[in-house]
Amino acid sequence: MIEHPGQAATSPVWGCVLIGGKSSRMGRPKHLLRWEDRTWIERTVALLRLRAEQVIIAGSGYLPPTLAEIPRVDDVPGLEGPLAGILSAFRHYPDISWLMAACDLPDLEEGALQWLLDSRAPGVLAILPDLVGDGRVEPLMAYYDRQCRSLLETMAATGQRRMQWLRQAAGVVTPQPPAVLRPSWHNVNTPQELENVGP
Repeated sequence: MIEHPGQAATSPVWGCVLIGGKSSRMGRPKHLLRWEDRTWIERTVALLRLRAEQVIIAGSGYLPPTLAEIPRVDDVPGLEGPLAGILSAFRHYPDISWLMAACDLPDLEEGALQWLLDSRAPGVLAILPDLVGDGRVEPLMAYYDRQCRSLLETMAATGQRRMQWLRQAAGVVTPQPPAVLRPSWHNVNTPQELENVGP
């Protein structure tokens, strides 16, 4: 990946798609939902490949044949929620920084990924967007520097499972993205919400 002028030098950035959720409210695996001619996970992988040097998938579940060769990591045993997949990526590839993306972001755009990359700076361990400035951050479409692993390991060791905990940690920044990019963080959890997805 080409660094942009003035951008902080960092470790290699890979993309990781998180598919470990149970999709209980949707009633079927969200990563296999289709929009136009491909599944959501195929679309997410394709977008991440535009801005990341490599893409992996964290979590279990069937994948379309087009993604059969993509590297995969299992969730960390004994952990629940997104932390299990995020920490697994860090443990398997300790020298990598990450663009993390959930599999249920049908409006994700390349511009939002680039905004995260452009927001990097020395000393920043993670970039968790605060969409409307209310203190609630979005950890499932975010940037995690490789040095963030210590915070994630602390969460695992202390039984902290809510990714929102990271917002108060030193080195974690919570900028507000431009309004035009905010739909990229819109996730879909129910069949009713799915009905509103489309061009």
